[in-house]
Amino acid sequence: MERARRLRAIGFRRGRYQSKFVARLAPKTRHVRSIQPGMVWESLFMRKSRVEKRAIVQKPWEFPMAAQHLAAILIQKRVRGMLYRLHIHQDNQWRPPQLCRATSSRRHFASPMQRFIHSTNGTFDDDQGFRHYAATLIQAWYRKEQLRWRYTRQRFALYHIAALQIQYTWKTHYQRRLYRKHHPSRLGGASLSPRARAALTIQAAWKAYTNRRIYRYYRDLITFRNTGDPAMMLRAINPSEAGLLDAAMGAHVRFRLGGMSFPPTIYYKIFTRKAVCDLNAFSPKDYTLTRRTVPPTSHSKPSQPHQRLYIRVGQSYYRARQTAEEQDRQHWYKRIENNGWRPVTAKVLSEANHDPIAQATGQKAMDRFHYSRLVRKQDIETQRRLRKRQWMHKLYTHGLLTDISPEATSLLHRAHSQEVFDVDFENEQWEAEAEEMFQWVSALDYDAYLDDWHELGKTASTDDDTRLIQPLH
Repeated sequence: MERARRLRAIGFRRGRYQSKFVARLAPKTRHVRSIQPGMVWESLFMRKSRVEKRAIVQKPWEFPMAAQHLAAILIQKRVRGMLYRLHIHQDNQWRPPQLCRATSSRRHFASPMQRFIHSTNGTFDDDQGFRHYAATLIQAWYRKEQLRWRYTRQRFALYHIAALQIQYTWKTHYQRRLYRKHHPSRLGGASLSPRARAALTIQAAWKAYTNRRIYRYYRDLITFRNTGDPAMMLRAINPSEAGLLDAAMGAHVRFRLGGMSFPPTIYYKIFTRKAVCDLNAFSPKDYTLTRRTVPPTSHSKPSQPHQRLYIRVGQSYYRARQTAEEQDRQHWYKRIENNGWRPVTAKVLSEANHDPIAQATGQKAMDRFHYSRLVRKQDIETQRRLRKRQWMHKLYTHGLLTDISPEATSLLHRAHSQEVFDVDFENEQWEAEAEEMFQWVSALDYDAYLDDWHELGKTASTDDDTRLIQPLH
């Protein structure tokens, strides 16, 4: 026993259980060879004995790929045998009786009634007893199969993994076959006739034309700027909220195109230019939590003067103690406006509120909503400058405004310059094209673009009487 264990350990260490596939009758080489589809290949593990194969499968952690390959090969072997036997059985059903008698099994088994009479000393007339006997046999067989399945599943779990991989590969192959069968036009133009290719080209051009017409129709609906009565527009969209718009609140409605699919959907959102008072923003802390002060430690350094907190009362300053609750803003007040982009739809409002974009924008929380309007304006201006820097950085990165020094331009090749500036220097009009491109780049203004974007699709304010009477263009 000890000698067999040593031989097995030496076989594992010396490469007896190799984990690569080779083609049959292929010369030995140290280079890795790729398996080509359609070629007959075999695993070196299939040359091992049945005991060695079982040892590899029972311990997949030693050679996982080898165990997986052996399990998959064994499952395929069993399935092929089953399919072959079913094929022979179907062929035998159409054979004459004298030919089929030689291949059929000559073993005879006792019927359930004979076994019932022999084991329980019953009679042929005892129908109730035979039914109980048959039910007992079925229950015993089912319990036996359950235990056997559970034992096999727990002992050889790798077979299930291999079966899943085979099923996944077969499903992928079958789906590819179905796709090729039902979508032959998408496999390439080589297998299509010139008439079919021309029809596909016409269909694609017509679809592109209709899609552009649809987009232009929706786009032209929201090209107005700071005109129109928001209350009257909202009365046609959402009558329940139209009465909430008061002239003193300075509200206006913006319209945008969006959606998860084509054609786009028109979304609207209500904004206000007047002051918004949020009482919870004055004190966003959660006072229900236990106030815990930070315990001083012997090795902690004294706080710096600029890190201390003071409260001014008149002409006096009082030092404040910062607690752990104030440092952690996880439980602080978060403002949820419930005023997202909602779709302009002819359906009922309950279905419009279930729109994914309306839910995502309506439930957006604002962690740092300051109570002061001046501070909020400063935060908005800071975010605007940050977006402008990002926009300019992207513009320079993509090469639209690339600055090239005179020393670098002398080293650049002519073809490379043409690729950078996208100007055909062989053309006589290249100077006019370069000047036109320079004028276009110089006219790029992020602030003007942002102002134009904010005014697009925007109604007049409720407190602006001069613009409410202007018609929409």
